Amino acid sequence: MIPARVRQPHGAPSHATAALDWREQLAIELETTGSAEQRVEMMRSAVIDTGGIWIDPPERGGWGPAYHEISLGGISATGNSRAEAVASWIKAVLRVARAAAEAPA
Repeated sequence: MIPARVRQPHGAPSHATAALDWREQLAIELETTGSAEQRVEMMRSAVIDTGGIWIDPPERGGWGPAYHEISLGGISATGNSRAEAVASWIKAVLRVARAAAEAPA
């Protein structure tokens, strides 16, 4: 489970800055979490708690993508493994946060 201070209700927050804040906070917390498995479980909990999307490829050569997909808080990421998808989501969130901080007011 993710800490209550990170959880958001279903749907996007009404103010874009508020959305950025919780995504950035979650990304930083994920980034500083010990193992890749812990980050994956923490991210999966965040996706479930906030109504995001988590797609794993089929385990047996079925139809569908051959990569993992995550979409949470308006940020989507993919990876060849769950851990890689989580790392890609973290990078994307931090890039968005940096761009927002540098944008003129």
